Amino acid sequence: MEYVVKIIDYDHQGRGIAKIDNKIVFIPNTIIDEEVKIKTVDNKKNYMEGIVINYLKESPIRRKDICPYYEKCGGCSIMHLPYSEQLKYKQNKINNILKRYLKMDIKVKAIIPSDNEFYYRNKVTLHVDNNHNVGYYENKSNKIVKIDQCLLLDNKLNEYIKNIEKITKDITLRTNGVKVLDDNSTIIKTIGNYKFNVSLESFFQVNDNVTYKMYEKIKEYAHATKKDNILDLYCGTGTIGIYLSNTCHEVLGIEINKQAIIDANKNKELNTIKNISFIADDVSKVITNLNFKPDIIIVDPPRAGLDHIAIDTIIKLHPQKIIYTSCDPMTLVRDLNILKEYYQIKELTPFDMFPNTYHIESVVLLERK
Repeated sequence: MEYVVKIIDYDHQGRGIAKIDNKIVFIPNTIIDEEVKIKTVDNKKNYMEGIVINYLKESPIRRKDICPYYEKCGGCSIMHLPYSEQLKYKQNKINNILKRYLKMDIKVKAIIPSDNEFYYRNKVTLHVDNNHNVGYYENKSNKIVKIDQCLLLDNKLNEYIKNIEKITKDITLRTNGVKVLDDNSTIIKTIGNYKFNVSLESFFQVNDNVTYKMYEKIKEYAHATKKDNILDLYCGTGTIGIYLSNTCHEVLGIEINKQAIIDANKNKELNTIKNISFIADDVSKVITNLNFKPDIIIVDPPRAGLDHIAIDTIIKLHPQKIIYTSCDPMTLVRDLNILKEYYQIKELTPFDMFPNTYHIESVVLLERK
């Protein structure tokens, strides 16, 4: 079915919202106040999804012809918005989610932008099909969008892609600005005054300058003293714990990815840190038997957030502060709704780790009641 609609709002994925007979319709690549002719592609009980056939009244702020793959590729979702509007959208998104689902007023700081809107990603996974086309998956599909370059990628990665020879399987690439990593070795990345070994498979944030800003905020929120013990859960390659190690008495990091812990121990040696140690295991299994009394707990869980075992044990450990780093506002508010019974939610700072996408990173300070 085809309809003419006016965009009235945005959803959490950056899609425009319109209404047809009081039923919500989600429409990608649209801007508030635009009038568009759409075709509905899915009709669920409570909502519909549509795609634009024609823009009848375009927004004056719409950006056009920035990326030749934008209409098909599933990597970006809000590139049609100017960067200042992207930041407004993300600020409103986090505010609305907190207001709707947390049901309490907390202090939310202004979103911290990325220094670079483009060419910020230090990591990419490229997919390949049977015809040796190399690129990204098309939106909601396993069909390959063949690319020559990506506006989000560090230029070293783009150069690599241009000169790539035929490959037969998916490939992951990483760079520190000097070297592109595509094998089992490591690269050295620098955040602040610290250097970090990073392998292909271990977790490391994709936007270096926002990572630095985020770590500085975590340090500010921790406000640790030389008497404080810090427990760093889901610690990855040990970056946050190492970054805070000179402010506290002792740090213990826990991470399930064994390669990441191998890298974390290399990072400990690389930076000659004496007061940090690491455990390679599932946080929920190890945390219940810890012989470590934390004053501050830092959590940086995957998108799924904290499971009930981790939350219960964190509450039992009774730290003075919890600093929660989140890549998904919905799982964040779910967990905060439990933690708020025991902790005051003092402040939240959002970060734009992923410009041109709808994703938001957040750092939250909680203090024991």
